[in-house]
Amino acid sequence: MPVRKPSTERRRRLGVELRRMREHIGMPINEAATLHRTDRTTVSNTESARSGVSGDRVRVWAANYRCPETGYVDALADMAKERGPYWWDEYRDSLPD
Repeated sequence: MPVRKPSTERRRRLGVELRRMREHIGMPINEAATLHRTDRTTVSNTESARSGVSGDRVRVWAANYRCPETGYVDALADMAKERGPYWWDEYRDSLPD
């Protein structure tokens, strides 16, 4: 079994927000899985930050949860983008040596 990467704060926060959206409309996890055309484990792992999720999937799930706040959904979709190695390079010139 491969070693799982530790979850990031971004991923944990995203999972919390997705769970809040689902619970806000009173949708059980099994119903959400059916609606998302996935299984219960995928929803659970995403909400608990054991696995990541794409920005596109965040948008689909938010639509399924009937979330009308596009700015909020856009921010969550942006949060889903994992930063790769060397993400700090964009800040290199703004930091003192």
